[in-house]
Amino acid sequence: MLLERMSDELERPTVKIRTLAQKASRAYKAYKILKRDGTFRQIHHPSKQLKALQRWLLQNFINDWPIHASALAYRHERSIADNARAHLSSNYLLRMDFLNFFPSITRHDVLTYLATRTPASAKDWLSADRDLFADLVCRDDRLTIGAPTSPALSNALCFDLDRKLAGLAQGNDSTYTRYADDLFFSTSTPDVLAFIPNEVGKILKEIPLPSALQVNTSKTRHSSKKGRRQVTGLILSTANTVGIGRKRKRYIRSLIFKYDTLTDIEKSTLAGLLAFAKSIEPDFINALVLKYGYSLVSQARYPVKV
Repeated sequence: MLLERMSDELERPTVKIRTLAQKASRAYKAYKILKRDGTFRQIHHPSKQLKALQRWLLQNFINDWPIHASALAYRHERSIADNARAHLSSNYLLRMDFLNFFPSITRHDVLTYLATRTPASAKDWLSADRDLFADLVCRDDRLTIGAPTSPALSNALCFDLDRKLAGLAQGNDSTYTRYADDLFFSTSTPDVLAFIPNEVGKILKEIPLPSALQVNTSKTRHSSKKGRRQVTGLILSTANTVGIGRKRKRYIRSLIFKYDTLTDIEKSTLAGLLAFAKSIEPDFINALVLKYGYSLVSQARYPVKV
């Protein structure tokens, strides 16, 4: 059923789709990108043909599958700012992190979800349809960073987990959000968050789906208004506002100050930083205009490509 529909709408022979699905794990190009902590993240980029099939699955099925309200990444009209603002009124913040998030979600999880949670758009799928779907969205039986289906699919498969963690927070006068692999709990009640990491660990062991997620305990952080509260790279101020942080502002100012000496790559980076800053803290852009002049800031925001 799924195979025939894909063949009809994409105008590709069923045999080619089936063959590509069977060999999908070998249809990726691997490369690495540098992370902020100095380590590298492995990316697996699907071939043009495989990506076309994945995008079709995303648009026709996965995007319509239920996502918990606490999951704020990879969603239309949701951003890291929304995630940060959810914790603005709190005095205490806990950040936790999943270890190898996408690869920890397995083909078994995908098939379990389709068989037991069965979203409405997949209710007529047979076992062969579910196997085809899993073949196309997994690499070596796991979700992978680089496939367009992985972000939205991870949100769908984490629905029950997010529901349990949101219930844990609600039962302890706290707020919970998840942004991809980052978990945030916040409250204004002292000592409430101290036992949350242990409870999260228990839930991960008990929940059947996803079955292999683990917390990266080295990245578990407690903070409060007395110190520096940071949520998905944004700073929560004592005045209950969300900002991009002093360090990032200093870096932006330094780039504008020496703008004429920047390389094309540096100018592109600066333009991206300014767009980001405007979306989070538009008054900072106004301050830059007052200091450096409208002409220079405008040029930095919209560099002319030669």
